[in-house]
Amino acid sequence: MSKAVSCSFISAALFSTVLHAQEQRWFEVEMLIFSQTPPASLQENFGDAVTAIKPGRAYDLVTPLLQPDLSGLLAELPLCNDTIAAEDEYQFAQAISARLCIVERQPHSWQLSNLFEPRRSYDKVPYPAALPAVVTGSGLHTNKPYLTDRASLQLTDIASRISRSAGTQLLLHTSWRQAPVTERRAIASRWFSGKNYSEQFDYWGQAVTDVTADADTQATDNAELISNDLATANSTNSDQLMASIDLLLQQLNANGQLPDTAVAAIDNPVHSDTLTSRNLPDQVWQLDGLFKLHLDHYLFVNTEFNLRLPAENDSLQTIYVRQSRRVISGEIHYLDHPYLGIVLQIRRYEPPAGDESELNDTTNTSQ
Repeated sequence: MSKAVSCSFISAALFSTVLHAQEQRWFEVEMLIFSQTPPASLQENFGDAVTAIKPGRAYDLVTPLLQPDLSGLLAELPLCNDTIAAEDEYQFAQAISARLCIVERQPHSWQLSNLFEPRRSYDKVPYPAALPAVVTGSGLHTNKPYLTDRASLQLTDIASRISRSAGTQLLLHTSWRQAPVTERRAIASRWFSGKNYSEQFDYWGQAVTDVTADADTQATDNAELISNDLATANSTNSDQLMASIDLLLQQLNANGQLPDTAVAAIDNPVHSDTLTSRNLPDQVWQLDGLFKLHLDHYLFVNTEFNLRLPAENDSLQTIYVRQSRRVISGEIHYLDHPYLGIVLQIRRYEPPAGDESELNDTTNTSQ
């Protein structure tokens, strides 16, 4: 294939990409979420069960603001001298006054699984104890969903009235741009805000205790019980075990096979937690959930949020709010709930003409 033909194919591909980006219908979504005190006459009981909301494939526009990628910066920093220990704050302060360096201990050469294994360093910024209500970004246009800048917020008067209202708390005021697709292809966005309860409660709203202290206390409290009951427990367990074995042997000799209950116990072991935490958020926020926008002749929004409220029994009450609504661009919509209110406005947005960033996949989102 000649060079001229190759260039023609490349030009056609680039032109097709730009044309596709221009044909996309972009929208700017502005959203306010606030908690509110329900009326005293409310009789509805929301229960104590926690409905888990798993982010899954949802794209996240908030975390990159809180957890910036520091790997490039840390790669340029030298290792601290071996004489500087991580636990010696005074020596570490002296090292910082002279130059910045990485103090994390590195594995020895024989401990490396790869000769080109990257240097190890802690590159995560701790999450704050609370987040500000207003969340905005640079507003730089990309071909993926991205946060707008603060100047793009148009519902600031409504946000001010909500903040001044008694019994309400503005949790989130943000705006972002995206090109909606059909419901089958749509990907939700994840949003969280408010207080960070991770140090006090787990995802299920139960108080987090000091495992080490509890273990020591439990060991101390149970030491005497263990010493007194050890012989009895061993004797009882041994008798029960031998009786179970004898029963299984009798059934095996009589029927030539193990009973169904025994087979089921072997094939389906019982787990203490039927829902693992692998797909759950690692932080417990006052507000956490998903927002999905899709376009099927009309605009539709699906929201799913958990609102956390401190309870009297040293736990977190979780209010699960799930709503769906057909919306009209340009109009202000209100999704009401006794505990949670959502104000939405979805506006048409025209991307900058001839913007090269439409061909750039880099963005401040993580999927």
